[in-house]
Amino acid sequence: MRLNKQTLSEQIYQILRSDILSQRIPSGTKLTLKSLTERFEVSSTPVREALTRLSEEQLVSYYSNIGVNVIELSEDDLREIYEFMGDLDALAISYAAASVPNIDKLKKDLSENINKASIALKNLSSADPAGGSDIAKTYLQPDAMYEAAISDLIKLSDEFHLIFYNYCNNSRLIHSAERMRSQMSIAAYQYEKNTDHLITIHEEHVKIYESFTAGKYEESSRLMKQHMKHSLRYALELRH
Repeated sequence: MRLNKQTLSEQIYQILRSDILSQRIPSGTKLTLKSLTERFEVSSTPVREALTRLSEEQLVSYYSNIGVNVIELSEDDLREIYEFMGDLDALAISYAAASVPNIDKLKKDLSENINKASIALKNLSSADPAGGSDIAKTYLQPDAMYEAAISDLIKLSDEFHLIFYNYCNNSRLIHSAERMRSQMSIAAYQYEKNTDHLITIHEEHVKIYESFTAGKYEESSRLMKQHMKHSLRYALELRH
């Protein structure tokens, strides 16, 4: 695989990050410098830089100076991550609500996200390769349109949460959330391929949005925590 020399490290980082989150590179996999330099046809320097960034996100851990292990999350890890992220997301809502000068822009961004997700859900239904048969139980299919609709919904789902951080005006809160979201995304990417979960997630986002735009900020925070508890359940279901 040949890469643009100008951004070797960034490209390698983005490719490996995507492979880890989607589990194309499964948890527990050992990645050596030798195998990665051969894969990307580059020297070890940009590979090391990319692995350092992944290590900072706690997606990999060094097992020697020649390679890394892709992180493995136990059920206890998942519980800690989702409970912590529920608290952080709720806190982000509270801080964002205090951002009075930007509150209208915040509500507009949330509205646009909800509308785009609604359209993506309609596209998902029309692109269902099963021809409309029990879409709520249909997993990712090889059909290109269906895959695109799933991908859009997963991206919009993540962006919904990030909107509150964009307006929370607290860099430490953002930094704490960034590290946890990377690990959480490994599980989320898998259960969000289930359209039943995607539909429920969107419905819960709508409730949070409606509560927030109505000025019921405490209720929005409560709904967000509840939403994250449901997401934890989906993540744990993958283990059984």
